[in-house]
Amino acid sequence: MYILNKTKSEAGQYPALESWPGLTAPAGFYWWPDSLDRSTFDQYQGFVELEVARGTVVSCAPNMPAFEAWQAEQLAARKVERIAESKAQLSDYLLCHPMQWTDGQYYAITAEKQQQLTSKIMSATLAAQTAQPYALTWNATGEECQAWTLENLTALAFAIDARVTSLVSYQQAQEVAMREASTLEALEAIPVDYDSVPLPGGETA
Repeated sequence: MYILNKTKSEAGQYPALESWPGLTAPAGFYWWPDSLDRSTFDQYQGFVELEVARGTVVSCAPNMPAFEAWQAEQLAARKVERIAESKAQLSDYLLCHPMQWTDGQYYAITAEKQQQLTSKIMSATLAAQTAQPYALTWNATGEECQAWTLENLTALAFAIDARVTSLVSYQQAQEVAMREASTLEALEAIPVDYDSVPLPGGETA
């Protein structure tokens, strides 16, 4: 036999049915006879209206307003989680996928490295404008710094910016789709695959 706790949550949800070896339900519980179908209770996650006679559940019908409100809360919470996950995945992707440049070397494309690169270029530009000596250097991933011309390092910066912009645009598009999802099933079906984002030149990672 099964028993059901009489106490519902604030949202109107009954807890899960429990198996019970006794012949009568304990205090605070309804008796749920084996002959009563459980499918409605399970389908609506305990958001149901019960007809009870002498402590025994006789019938069960969905409590649609409570169930739909709960679904909306679950969907909203999961949207926040999935969007945060997509942003965290993007940060991880940038860290783990340096970009290969025309010299065959790989260069980091994280937000921190982009800021450092921009600062280097600004300093070199200012030095050139004021005729000040400046040793412009940059390093490939895992390598020591090497001398660069301002023209070549600027070209690298633009290429990194283009790659990162395409990845950020993809994340933003998926985020919009997540915000617009009307069901949990639709939300979970939205992919986040940064490898699918084309590289400069049309290839994929």
